[in-house]
Amino acid sequence: MSKADQNVYPESYVPLMTARQKLPASETSFMINLLAMAAAFVIVIAIKIANLGLSTPVVLAVFAGVMSAMVWTLEYIRYGKKSFAQKWMWRRKVSWSRVGFKLAGLACVFAVLAFGYWVLPVYKDQLFVTYLEVLRQGFVFLVLVSVLYFILMDKIEEQPENAYWQLGRWLTGHRKDAHKPEMVELFRGWGVKFFYLALMMPYFCIRLDWFLKADFSRMFDYPYNIFHYCNELVFLVDLAFAATGYMMTFRLFNTQIRSSEPTVLGWLAALACYWPFWADVFGRYYFAYNTGVSWTQVFAGNEAMFMLWMGLILLCETIYSLATVALGLHFSNLTYRGLVSGGPYAYTKHPAYVFKNISWWLMSMPFLAWSEDPALAIKGSFLLLGLNGLYYLRAKTEENHLSHYPEYVEYALAMNQKSIFAPVAKLLPFLKYKAPEK
Repeated sequence: MSKADQNVYPESYVPLMTARQKLPASETSFMINLLAMAAAFVIVIAIKIANLGLSTPVVLAVFAGVMSAMVWTLEYIRYGKKSFAQKWMWRRKVSWSRVGFKLAGLACVFAVLAFGYWVLPVYKDQLFVTYLEVLRQGFVFLVLVSVLYFILMDKIEEQPENAYWQLGRWLTGHRKDAHKPEMVELFRGWGVKFFYLALMMPYFCIRLDWFLKADFSRMFDYPYNIFHYCNELVFLVDLAFAATGYMMTFRLFNTQIRSSEPTVLGWLAALACYWPFWADVFGRYYFAYNTGVSWTQVFAGNEAMFMLWMGLILLCETIYSLATVALGLHFSNLTYRGLVSGGPYAYTKHPAYVFKNISWWLMSMPFLAWSEDPALAIKGSFLLLGLNGLYYLRAKTEENHLSHYPEYVEYALAMNQKSIFAPVAKLLPFLKYKAPEK
């Protein structure tokens, strides 16, 4: 992370702790994100009704563009301090040699990413065909935008000799100008995008394609249809900001990566929860908790309980999805891109993890296999508890990482009192956040 962003927990920092402590300010507005997402969906619905025949990647580009423009515009109106005009006050003459070194550094990063996509067999999977094709077709556009962006940022950036410049200098033999921690941080941040953007964009395209083709007149044909349609819509909302967040990482708009998870354990815990590691290893061989009993079978003959249970599951999934909305364009696994304390994060530190895990218990109900096979029920329950433990590990490694930032320490300490799960933490003290020692 750069010196400007290196806001490590200092010895002199003592967070305020009062009974009615307010949460630190959020870097992004939950309401603005909701409004921006709604505007983007209105455009997509119009495309669906008009039946324009646009390809899903094109609709994705429209969606992401509209949503991002709305967020930036509304944040500019609401929070003038983040405006482009203020950044322009740092303007200086463009140093073309400095821009050249930065572009050389960026070219190196792109070359490493392209090599990774080419050499790793997993990216030959059908899931990534559209994503890689979009990268190929849009490469020239991406290069042109990068050149213009680097020229602009060279005029207004507070510290123009950034990690890209250092990498460019290092590549051309000026090794003394390279600051190793910043270069390592640069590649860690791009490593996150390398892995997650390749997943989130195809996942979003799949659900966006479903939305464009779905016949919503059949949504109420029978109860499970209601669940299916609502479930797809909830995760469409979730993936909207997940995919867009990885694409819109710009220092110009204060959505840059400030630091990435520094530990191997943190990376392993996060990657284990995603394809292909989840589907082919952990989900298949270590946390295969499914016993064959699900809520749809249990309540098949009781419509009232079916609707109630469905409502509970969708409520958990909606909270999980709204947690992603709260993060907005700052969404990203394994990174810190500014404190988010609004939306569901005003009620618990890890709303996505908590309610996602609750929804899995509600959907799989492994304990109900007891009457048919007690051993299977016990095994399924322990395996699901193991998966819950994996997410607990993710939460703890994230907290350790974010605790380098005093605003997060203040937020987390306040949540010891304000969280809806504060009573649970009193019973289970290991769940209570502890500030790092000075």
